[in-house]
Amino acid sequence: MTTTPEHWTPPDGRRFEPWLTLPKGPSFLLKRPALPNGLAVTRRTRFPVPANGTAAIQARTVIRPVLMLMLGIGELAETLTRRIETCLSELVAVAYTHTSDDHLLCSVWTDAEHAFLSVEHDQPLPQDDDSTMYLHVVRALADDYGTHVSEGTHQTWVALRRP
Repeated sequence: MTTTPEHWTPPDGRRFEPWLTLPKGPSFLLKRPALPNGLAVTRRTRFPVPANGTAAIQARTVIRPVLMLMLGIGELAETLTRRIETCLSELVAVAYTHTSDDHLLCSVWTDAEHAFLSVEHDQPLPQDDDSTMYLHVVRALADDYGTHVSEGTHQTWVALRRP
């Protein structure tokens, strides 16, 4: 049995087709718009990794090709990619031991001057002292880092200045 879906009409009776027409020909490939001074396009990606012993490896595996698309290819991009991967690995490695969820949510985003990354987890990370594993590598590589709590979810974040 086959059925034909009914055409949906908005409650006010207007139709959307006039606004959805696409231009034909080369005009479809638009030029990149110029941005006013001081504004930058931000690129962002979010992905989950399982909260287990392979979390750091899986986070690195996912983020490397994404960073190639976000940052491009070159010596400076490769340097920043390695810093992001290293910080993300340490964030995930510490955070998975302090969560009861079955996954961690990782985010990476960039603008013209910075790269940012964060890992969301449901329990606070331990305080920095000599007896705990803490974010020593992050402290050495990052320009800034911290933790933000929102609606019971902890988000540990890192900011790296682009070279």
